[in-house]
Amino acid sequence: MMKTTDKIVGIGQGSRFCIGGLGSEATAIVRQVLLELGAEGTSFRPGADAIVLQDNASEAERAEVLDQGYAVFSVSELVRAARGAEEERPAICRNGNTLSILDVEIPCGESEALADPVRFRHLCLDRLFLTTARKAALSVRHGIPCMLEGETATAKTTAILWLAMMARQVAVRVNLSGHTDTGELVGRFVPSTEGGAHKPAWVFAEGYIPKALREGWWVILDEINLAEAQVLERLNPVLEMPPTLVLTEHDGRVFGNGGDTPVSEKFRIFGTMNPSEYAGRATLSPAFRDRWGLWAHVAKPSESELIDMLRCLVTGESPSFVWEGVRWVPPSAEPVYPSLANFPDLETTLKAVASFHARISGAAGDNEAPAAIGRVKRERYVFTRRTLLNAMRLIHAGSVGASRLRGVASRAVAEIYIHRLSDPADRSAAVSLLRATGLA
Repeated sequence: MMKTTDKIVGIGQGSRFCIGGLGSEATAIVRQVLLELGAEGTSFRPGADAIVLQDNASEAERAEVLDQGYAVFSVSELVRAARGAEEERPAICRNGNTLSILDVEIPCGESEALADPVRFRHLCLDRLFLTTARKAALSVRHGIPCMLEGETATAKTTAILWLAMMARQVAVRVNLSGHTDTGELVGRFVPSTEGGAHKPAWVFAEGYIPKALREGWWVILDEINLAEAQVLERLNPVLEMPPTLVLTEHDGRVFGNGGDTPVSEKFRIFGTMNPSEYAGRATLSPAFRDRWGLWAHVAKPSESELIDMLRCLVTGESPSFVWEGVRWVPPSAEPVYPSLANFPDLETTLKAVASFHARISGAAGDNEAPAAIGRVKRERYVFTRRTLLNAMRLIHAGSVGASRLRGVASRAVAEIYIHRLSDPADRSAAVSLLRATGLA
């Protein structure tokens, strides 16, 4: 356990800092720093990795914390240690036929036709997105199956597809459901008219997995815990290192392991899933879960990250961030809504919209907190970054000819958020949130 306070050693992404007892201003500063580190703030010492004390804390207080086995920082020390990173690097770097995402380098393909950045123009390349993409890149580099778990619209699938685009690699997205069968993944016999209209022949149509093994595609198994267990277990050999597959559904040919068909070195497999608490999700077997050697829990964006996303839509600038002691600088991009930059109340409006989204999303509840709105509904309301992107689309459309942005934003937010609420009490609560953020 680290005891010094001049550098953050061994404490970074996923660490827990106890910030209980700090004033409101100091708490806001520390929360922003922890966000940059990918760390978490908590009000309780049990389970924390480090304690943050006020700058005027006595030596006796610091000594007491150290004796309890925690690392200790003052507010100023934490800010200096996190933001005073000596090294600054580009977050994304292409060097010949290689691509680096943060500190992970992977090979690139040769087809420029696979690069279609327009479909990802809305992305903010912030810490949350790039560390998720880095996890996928780590899977690519070492050939380890990678599972990304998180709530809906946390950019799990998007991060993999974006990485494939950047690496010029073919990626196949397979949406799984309770109706998915092994034939869709591995293959099945289907009728063919080649034998004549009156005597149709049957031919074997390969599924996505054999094709990907042979051709070196990346396969993304989306919503993986919606599929039946027996369907998923068929993929266990494909998740081994190295992957293999015996095509018992057809002619018994063997992929990999010295068999009939070699497995391309470029083949990679990814999975995405919502938390098992979501309705309709199946429990994955221990054998299946164990084969996903890389597993990441993708967090929901914070209010600060939502503001960064909205700014990026207007300016094309993604925020730099500190991760593992280095300040990473994402590249600039073409802004999606550059005309909004001309409004004098842009910044206050974006903050108000992000604050409203964060509040109504919290009021709708999640898997850890009860809902304040939608309590009488069988399924809770869901407000995600997709909702926010749709609101920004309406804000941009309504801004033509307007002198100020706030009224435009208020009408757009009402259309996207409040009008979807069916219960009058829920609408009233949402309007109260609108007033609280200054949008009403």
